[in-house]
Amino acid sequence: MRVVKDREVAHVLAVDDDPGVRELLSRWVTDAGYRCARAENARDAWSQLQQYEFDLVTLDLRMPGRSGLDLLKQIKREYPDVAVVMLTGGGDTTSAIDALTSGAFGYLQKPTDKKALISEIRKALEQRQVALDNRLYLESLAEKVRRQTAALADAHEETIQRLIRASLYREVETDGHIRRIGYYSELLALQAGWSCEHAKLIRLAAPLHDIGKIGIPDSILRKPGKLSPQESYLMQSHTIIGAQMLADSEVPMLQMAHEIALHHHEHWDGSGYPHGQRGHSTPEAARIVAIADAYDALSHDRIYRPALPAKLVQSALEEESGRQFDPLLLDAFLKILPAIRMMQDSNLDNGNGLVR
Repeated sequence: MRVVKDREVAHVLAVDDDPGVRELLSRWVTDAGYRCARAENARDAWSQLQQYEFDLVTLDLRMPGRSGLDLLKQIKREYPDVAVVMLTGGGDTTSAIDALTSGAFGYLQKPTDKKALISEIRKALEQRQVALDNRLYLESLAEKVRRQTAALADAHEETIQRLIRASLYREVETDGHIRRIGYYSELLALQAGWSCEHAKLIRLAAPLHDIGKIGIPDSILRKPGKLSPQESYLMQSHTIIGAQMLADSEVPMLQMAHEIALHHHEHWDGSGYPHGQRGHSTPEAARIVAIADAYDALSHDRIYRPALPAKLVQSALEEESGRQFDPLLLDAFLKILPAIRMMQDSNLDNGNGLVR
């Protein structure tokens, strides 16, 4: 789509099949201080419109061959910034109404006079300029909003990274683990039909799934053996602690992180914690992260066991379909498992990766 540039002297194209009328229109337009070109039919006019920039067209409604109304519609479709003033035969009000509804600024009945024509042209050019100025303002406003939105997104991402860094100081999780969880979750979200923008949110929010472990004592967090029932209860409280840390934010990314932190240990069959939610009552973001987290945990060394071979990892996940995991999301995850494994290989832990 061509945009006609603002100029000090407007360029007008006078289109009429009568050479005498074309000459008269051109002289009137030129005397008014505008530049004027002429065209004898719709084909000639369209050729000139494709080659040169015009601000306004005076267009005869009825011409041999293609009609002025057809040309008007094409002009407004291809060059909407070009103003059009129609010239119609006396009493042809139906066609005049059609022209106005098709985008013409106005119309004059033939024969017209110089004063009426120039007045109509000036009003059309003024309206065109207002429309251009408004659009430029809206475009600049949209760009400003885009920059501000990008700045906010960067600030939100920095907030996430700082929270993650805080957890790493306690070595709650390894850097590789939390990075992989984000990327796995994004891939699964896309496979599940999420938009790219929404999937990016889960990539940034998922690494905070275990942020609540900051509040768990080291004696429990780093215990190499099996936890006692009381210790297990305290360990499970990391979901509540994480949710409290992330609560009441107006930032979509942190709102999703709150959902994930609270619910990623819920099970599809209702046997999980902290609330024993079942099926779709658990937010989908949390159900996605639950699969990503379990896959990564099984695939890497933990304090209490070594990493499992790839076939055993897949079997362990499949056994929990419909129990721990949403069966449809798990099926989607298994379909992208080759991509997950490639990403896993490129996001290794910085350190031994021994986490609970």
